[in-house]
Amino acid sequence: MATPTPSTNTPGPSKHLPTFSSPAPRSVPHTGNTNMLFPDSPAMHNMLTDPSSGMGGVGMGISMSGLGMSSLGMSASTMGRADEADRSRRLQNILEVVGRKPGRVSEEGLLALCKRLGVSIEKNTAEAHSWMLLIGDEAVCDVTFKNDEIATVNLQTGLDGEQEDLQFGPTGSEILVRSLKPLPGQSKINVTLERFAENLEKLLSLDKLGNPQNGGVSCYNAIAGVYTSLRKLFEHEKKMAMALMEATTPHRSHKAEREVLCKKSGRPRLNGGSCLGLSLEYWMDRRHIIRSKPVQSEKAKEKMDIDSQEATLYPEDDDTEMNKIYSLTIECEASPSTLYNPIRISNEWISDKIEKPTDATDANVTLDNILLDRPSIDWQDPKPTYLEPTAQTDEAMDLSSAPGRLPNIRFVAKFNPPLVVPFAVHMQLYQSVGIEPRPEDFRPTTFVGLALRPGEIDPGMMGATESTPEIRSSRPVLTIDAEGNEKQQQHNMSLYLPKIEYSRTLETLPFSHPKQLVEMLPTLRQYALTTSLLKGSFFEKEQKQINISGPLSPPPTPPYKPKHNDASLQIDINLSYIPPAPRLIFFIPHPSSPSQSQSPSPSPSHSPTPSSLLSSLLAPTSPSTTPICIALDVQPNADIVVSEQNIIDGRVGGDVDIQREEARVKKVQRYARALDAGGDVGVWVEWVRGDVGRGCCVPRLMST
Repeated sequence: MATPTPSTNTPGPSKHLPTFSSPAPRSVPHTGNTNMLFPDSPAMHNMLTDPSSGMGGVGMGISMSGLGMSSLGMSASTMGRADEADRSRRLQNILEVVGRKPGRVSEEGLLALCKRLGVSIEKNTAEAHSWMLLIGDEAVCDVTFKNDEIATVNLQTGLDGEQEDLQFGPTGSEILVRSLKPLPGQSKINVTLERFAENLEKLLSLDKLGNPQNGGVSCYNAIAGVYTSLRKLFEHEKKMAMALMEATTPHRSHKAEREVLCKKSGRPRLNGGSCLGLSLEYWMDRRHIIRSKPVQSEKAKEKMDIDSQEATLYPEDDDTEMNKIYSLTIECEASPSTLYNPIRISNEWISDKIEKPTDATDANVTLDNILLDRPSIDWQDPKPTYLEPTAQTDEAMDLSSAPGRLPNIRFVAKFNPPLVVPFAVHMQLYQSVGIEPRPEDFRPTTFVGLALRPGEIDPGMMGATESTPEIRSSRPVLTIDAEGNEKQQQHNMSLYLPKIEYSRTLETLPFSHPKQLVEMLPTLRQYALTTSLLKGSFFEKEQKQINISGPLSPPPTPPYKPKHNDASLQIDINLSYIPPAPRLIFFIPHPSSPSQSQSPSPSPSHSPTPSSLLSSLLAPTSPSTTPICIALDVQPNADIVVSEQNIIDGRVGGDVDIQREEARVKKVQRYARALDAGGDVGVWVEWVRGDVGRGCCVPRLMST
């Protein structure tokens, strides 16, 4: 599969270019002299940089992009005619760079990969084309080929058989099989060993950390202990969630699981989805949508394999686009025990009672639990895990073999996918686990630059502190008209950021106790939901330009010209990303507006300010066509709250009927529940317009 290359129109250096990527055009015209194929000739250069030439793909299974002159040992002084030794040296450098990339899925490619990674392999004499991969001392993987295609993969680890719910091998085998097969829409000839190599390196890393030279502590057992405790907590919370539902509730078990996943302590899974190892899943897009699998014939049911049976337990694995999952992958990494708390091998991170009564004197009890008199999670602190003393040596002062040593290994949580959070939240999370951010984390990056427009210059680096950054997109949305017919409505969407708010990307975070992860989940969900909503509307694979006015901004671009007809809608959104909660303010044309494309804000070709947006709302207009305005706050645990709106009359003072006020609040919060259920901004906008258009309410001036 070809590596994507950044556009040559990008107005600045790309961040973290992939190893095999290049800013140069992928297709270079031929020189016409196809016979001159010397290593330093233009024709040879074209052959190496043009995928259509056949040198970069079909036969070799590699991409030649990104092979910069410096990485190949070439410089301007050596690009002229050189002797035979120089030519050989350059070609050797090319082969070395290419050799680091895993080849295609084949028996020969697998053996070459194992040799490069240092994995011992043995021929399985009982079956042809079958190999045994000895992944250290705690894992063995049997791989069988048929007609040079993957047939079976069988992973076995030291955890298998110890506990019924700790079957690492069978589920891990399914992930390894999928990593060797084509992705949806991918041809077999383009499948490489890259995904398999990543999983193999993960297993090798766990074994290397636990080998006798590092003390002989099993990272597998350490991670299994964390999983056992988190699973105990999950099953308890799932049981409580199911008790609140009626027994006849459709998909009762799945709904209870997703409630714990998104609102409680998360859902731990061993080898869940496409992730090898332990994951703590903490958010799922559109969790209320559960798609049932189509009814299968008896013959199809008989052919159902282990993979599809596993997918039945987790229907979201069958539709990762609809139910995208945010998770924390729990792994181990090397770290001096004198600097950070090391791993502990224990199944007793939490008591068997799971919960305990609230104690106001307990420093670990949250304020909410005290005020609401809710029970707290009964976390425990396991004893340290000490290394076994090693054999005596002649060195009298050898402290590495002294008793009472702690392992130089720590737990680490890897964000899958990486999550963009405000700078203040980034600092808070690092402090909660007792470490200081790295110096390179102090960069003027923003949410827009990191999450929505990663291929462009970040607005925070433009120095436009008093301007209003704006990004735009166009999306078709499927709607139903008054006659019940489906149609597509085009949305022109603009996202405004009234002020520059710096953000950071969370990729990894060390921790010493699983309670640290559980306690940060409510905050992570705030920004996972906000990111998901805005990415669904504004993330572009082909990046467009950001409008930023300021002394250091680039020359002005031509006015924005929508690509659609006059029936398109202009939807404007204001984003405030800083704590305590992200706020999204929507400005939506009224369904009775004489021109649907009328924007409630100034022209998109100008950067509006909050004052100009307010002025447009206060401008003289017919009550029936006043633009709809709704402000939503994303609270902890991704609870959406309508903080302001101009649709339903607010309280005007005096004696207010409590029942009428409660009914009004429920009407207002319907708009929050609708966005939470649908999980798509475009669909929600059309629902809001339909609700207003049915005469349920008339937009007025902003009120709470």
